Amino acid sequence: MADEATLLSPRGYFTLAGLGRIRVTGADRLRYLNGQTSNDLRKLRPRAAMSALVLSAKGKLCAPVRIWEDEDSLIVETVSDLTETLLARLERYAISDDVSFEPIEAISGWHVVGGGTEGLRVDRLGLPGYDVEALPAGLEEFTSDQVERIRIVHGVPAWGSELDEDTLPQEARLETSAVDFHKGCYVGQEVVSRLRSVGRVNEILTLFRGEASLPAGRRVWPLVDSRGAKAGRITSVAPLESSLYALGYASTRSDETVFSVIDETGACLGRVEKTEFPLTLE
Repeated sequence: MADEATLLSPRGYFTLAGLGRIRVTGADRLRYLNGQTSNDLRKLRPRAAMSALVLSAKGKLCAPVRIWEDEDSLIVETVSDLTETLLARLERYAISDDVSFEPIEAISGWHVVGGGTEGLRVDRLGLPGYDVEALPAGLEEFTSDQVERIRIVHGVPAWGSELDEDTLPQEARLETSAVDFHKGCYVGQEVVSRLRSVGRVNEILTLFRGEASLPAGRRVWPLVDSRGAKAGRITSVAPLESSLYALGYASTRSDETVFSVIDETGACLGRVEKTEFPLTLE
């Protein structure tokens, strides 16, 4: 799993972990959740998850979520570290609504890409995949490093690395997959809509490619331009045999495309270049 072609068209599976889920029931569940999330849940399809965002009144991320139907309930999924605060947030606004929330304690199963079509259709790594309870034959298990490299190359931001409570949806390019600009009101909508009208944020999620002595993993590495001015940061690194790929943020104020990666002392560790989404092989 070290070459670019395999990363762009992976085939395998990994165990679902690090997730928290909340079951939402009650006659008002769809209407209520639609007023709390950025996507239009009225467009949910059977056996398919929808990406959405729970935002603050200032339009910043409280939690990235995936939502799907499960018989007479809706399932809301986020990263496990956010489950408790998300549950409190959902309960806080449910005043006179017929809606109830119940955390799901145990999560099991696997996520499959490149094989099989039975299961919950969900995009976890930036390409089509399915959550399954029984594995199809002929697939190999991805290591955690392989999953991370696929995520980075496909430009999928992760909570705690590219995403936090200060992130605006447009900064992380989430408006294309998790926001519906034509639905009704929801918390944070005014800011998200205003940013769309203005058309500019101070920084934007970027895929970088280059040569730099950086270890794999999630850590912040500052970027500077040719004048030595701050130009962004790297947040996740995926070293490959041919080159290094990294996910991070580039300042929208800079017209440059090549940057130096520096450490805490200001020493240059290498250079990286902006790579357009989606990544393609030349």
